[in-house]
Amino acid sequence: MTAQNPAQHAKIAADAVDRLVRDVRSGRAQWTHPANVRQTVDDLTRLCDAMAAALQQMTAALGQLPSGGPRPAPSHQAAAALHLAGQHQTNAANQLRQARRTMH
Repeated sequence: MTAQNPAQHAKIAADAVDRLVRDVRSGRAQWTHPANVRQTVDDLTRLCDAMAAALQQMTAALGQLPSGGPRPAPSHQAAAALHLAGQHQTNAANQLRQARRTMH
């Protein structure tokens, strides 16, 4: 079986979050009940956790990519930036958990 391109999954997730933001900004979607807010916080926590894991996997994959061709090998700066982005996603997930604990 051929491996899938994970970028396709990321595009679908990004499109869904973009649609969420557009719909809320335009008034087509609203959080009208505290339970809806809590559920959204839970789902966004899952999203941040998944993004942190994906960024960690991307960082590892970046280090294994061949350096042949006209472009130089990916820099350590790119790997460091991906790693830092993953840490920020972990922090965001932790903040969302904290917010969720304070909701009744």
